[in-house]
Amino acid sequence: MTGFLKRDFYLISNNIRFYILIIAAFAALSVFTDFNSGFYVFYILIFGMSSILGLFSYDDFNHWTAYAAAVEKGRRDMVNARYLLTVLVAAGMTALQLLLSLLGREENSLPVAAVYGGVFLLYAAIALPVSYRFGGTKSRTVMVVIIALLAGGVGVGSSILTISGTLGRLRLPPVTLLLPLLGLAALAVSYQISCRIMAKKEL
Repeated sequence: MTGFLKRDFYLISNNIRFYILIIAAFAALSVFTDFNSGFYVFYILIFGMSSILGLFSYDDFNHWTAYAAAVEKGRRDMVNARYLLTVLVAAGMTALQLLLSLLGREENSLPVAAVYGGVFLLYAAIALPVSYRFGGTKSRTVMVVIIALLAGGVGVGSSILTISGTLGRLRLPPVTLLLPLLGLAALAVSYQISCRIMAKKEL
């Protein structure tokens, strides 16, 4: 599994420099202006999602799934590495969102970070099995639909936060802090499904 994890980290690191520049610009806006992180944190979410899903296209193009099937326990190790990477990316995104919110001196920093981390995990719980089943290219149509639904949910959440900051009375319910746990639970179920898909997949 370690080899697959290192490979995935290497592949997504190609985009990290670009992401760092964008995130640094957002951080500067948070510190020196009244720019609300709720308007741009969705881009961080997209960066994380596209990084994970892009690995499936690379797998298809370079026949990595066939390679995993040829190695002892390779299929499961490949799935293990991809899911571990997903959890690490979610944790990094949550920490980053929390940092940006604190720099911007925004209210509800922890609940907001929990919401975005949980949303990412829930998205991954759906996207990963779909990608294992259909591959990186064919699954894109399904992913577009999922992204559209998530975008609507994030938009509603951002509107609620904006109202909260304006009125000074409305607060996010504590249940939002449980969203990452819900995401992890969904990811655990998703993991089992992905393992079964990979075990039966014909190459």
